[in-house]
Amino acid sequence: YGGLAARVLLQPIEENARLLFSRQGALVAQHLETMPSDSVEQKTIKKTTNGEGNNTCTEKSSLASTHVKEMEDSYCFLLRAVLYIGLLFASIASNYTSILLRILAGARWGLNAEASATLSAFCVYTAFLAINGTTEAFAYGVARSGKDVGALGVIHALIGGVFATLAPPLVRLRGAVGLVLTNCICMALRSMYSLFYASRYFSVTGKLNKALSGILTSRMMLHIFPHPFVLVLFFSSYLVTRASNNHFYNDHTATGANWMLHALRHISVGVLCVIIVMSAALRFDKELQLTLLRLAKNKSS
Repeated sequence: YGGLAARVLLQPIEENARLLFSRQGALVAQHLETMPSDSVEQKTIKKTTNGEGNNTCTEKSSLASTHVKEMEDSYCFLLRAVLYIGLLFASIASNYTSILLRILAGARWGLNAEASATLSAFCVYTAFLAINGTTEAFAYGVARSGKDVGALGVIHALIGGVFATLAPPLVRLRGAVGLVLTNCICMALRSMYSLFYASRYFSVTGKLNKALSGILTSRMMLHIFPHPFVLVLFFSSYLVTRASNNHFYNDHTATGANWMLHALRHISVGVLCVIIVMSAALRFDKELQLTLLRLAKNKSS
């Protein structure tokens, strides 16, 4: 069930993100290729007496910078959007897996603590999948050389070695949860490299020096993550829904005749948490607010 939910929600976003980044990357590459190098640019400016050559170079440079900035904004927004989805799964949905299993597979699986714990771990894994899918969509979308694609392949092979090393001991310690935990670690490593690749890409295409490149990386991370207050609400929602699960839907109430009533109480707490968190996200994330309004307007028209 966890894999199906992640595939249904995240795969369309990843596929469209890859198409978007590929198209934007092609525009940036086209403008950079038509821009003269420094030596050629200087010769052109010297030979031109009316300043037209200088103006042309300036316009091309400005246009390329505009495309790079648009791509960076799209990258940060999409990552932040999928992060909202991943955090909803990790902080809230992870405390409702026993109810889901009971509804879909019956009391036998709904009351199985190991099955519920594994599905809860998969909800956390969904957050890592969300980040990794979008970051790698960017990396593969803008990669233009065999060297870049080869480097991505090497990194994935190395991380495969990490998985093969960590999986056996973690599975022995935690069973199926250990296997999901190993996948979380590997997805985090892949995402870290993809974020590094994106930072380097924006630095190179933006022609930034080393100091400005560090500033760009810090700015990207600030734009990718939700507002700190929203992150606090996500963490608080996890604690609240965890307490609700222990109080309303514990081992005693889950086996009673009125288990559905207790489940509905627990679900109402989760729905309230989702409303509060997403209201705060819309309040502090103006870009998300404008995007949703634009989508609603396009749908109505």
